[in-house]
Amino acid sequence: MPNQPPDPASAKPPTAQRSDRELRADARRNRERVLRAAQQLFATHGLDVSLDEIARSAGVGPGTVHRHFPAKEALFLAVAIDEIKQLVAEAEVLAAGKDPAALFEMLSRMMANGAENVAVKSALVAAEFDLRTAAPEVASDLTRHVAYLLDRAHAADAVRADLTIDEVMALVAGAFAAIRHAGAETSRKRSAHIAQIILDGLRPQPR
Repeated sequence: MPNQPPDPASAKPPTAQRSDRELRADARRNRERVLRAAQQLFATHGLDVSLDEIARSAGVGPGTVHRHFPAKEALFLAVAIDEIKQLVAEAEVLAAGKDPAALFEMLSRMMANGAENVAVKSALVAAEFDLRTAAPEVASDLTRHVAYLLDRAHAADAVRADLTIDEVMALVAGAFAAIRHAGAETSRKRSAHIAQIILDGLRPQPR
């Protein structure tokens, strides 16, 4: 029986296959480092931070940042989407528990995140970026998890009975605007106080 020609894929040296995977893994890690550095620098120093400064903080070369994010607006959007993904992961953990008041913990985290990154969110609004359009699956995931926590809070009478998920998400967005209007973006204490006032309004009303 004649020998079959070798499969080109299987003929590739194993060391080369591992190298490709390692390169892809390195690229993912570098991207995550850039996102973390950008998130911290934007929150601390505002949006005027240069891509080169972000590269230094992330411990990567400027070319790495520019390859992943050729424009600053692309980095703003990526940071915002990454923040939502982190919130989804936190919501999953809270949903796995049994605390009926976990809704308030989740909303508090969302408002704190928004307060720390209000500059990025404002930049996206100014550029007419809508995260619900730019990242519909991630935005939908977050809403779905918050809706689950809301349903559980309703079942335990831990939240006012007339509250809907659309109203909850609108109030979170409103909290960002209130914190920005009060000039409280740089004060965790003041932004947390504003968030607490809003959250108190979601609790069951005395009869």
